[in-house]
Amino acid sequence: MNAKSNIARLFQYSSQKPLIHFLTLILILLFTVPYGRAQDWKHVTFDVGGGVSPLAGDIHRPLNNGWNVRVGGGYNFTSHFSASLEYTYNGFGVSRNVLNEAQVPSGTAHLWSLTVDPKVRFMSDNIVSPYVVGGVGYYRRTVEFTNPTLVPALVSDPFFGVFFKSFVQQDQILGRIRQSGVGGSLGAGVDVKLDGTGLKFFAEGRYHYADTGRIPTRMIPVTFGVRW
Repeated sequence: MNAKSNIARLFQYSSQKPLIHFLTLILILLFTVPYGRAQDWKHVTFDVGGGVSPLAGDIHRPLNNGWNVRVGGGYNFTSHFSASLEYTYNGFGVSRNVLNEAQVPSGTAHLWSLTVDPKVRFMSDNIVSPYVVGGVGYYRRTVEFTNPTLVPALVSDPFFGVFFKSFVQQDQILGRIRQSGVGGSLGAGVDVKLDGTGLKFFAEGRYHYADTGRIPTRMIPVTFGVRW
């Protein structure tokens, strides 16, 4: 069996890791929502953010820590409880040991998810408001092995206003490994109201688990952004 086959086995699909503990925690959040008096809050909410995505567990060996970007929107049922639909993209590197074993010069990895995220807020009337958040949804992890190469391209020179032929570097994909699975997350964060803007700055950290192969994806992204 060649080296690339060994790498493929490393990421092959397995469904032996249940997510019952995540689902249980989400249900606890849903049935322990504090209901307070009516406040000045909007029903519809949106958020955008980004940050770092440290890996945890065995996945830290084949992949390197990465980064994340996130967009989402949802509904505030009360000033204390909301639920949103979140799309998150995480980019990672591939470790040198894996590249050497696969006998390829370079590689990249990413994981995107689409989740439903309930959130419970505390002290929602204050400028600084902490919250607990969870999520359950679909995760998809992709690992690509690449080879940098030069390809011909038509390049524009804006100074002289001319076009000319040249070569640009582009990654040639030698192989791709994809796994999909159900995942969940649980974490906490804090909202800070930006006075007079209608915006809130947020800082949030979560533990994520996704059943995306023989080695599941575990990570602890830290995300900063704004919501309105």
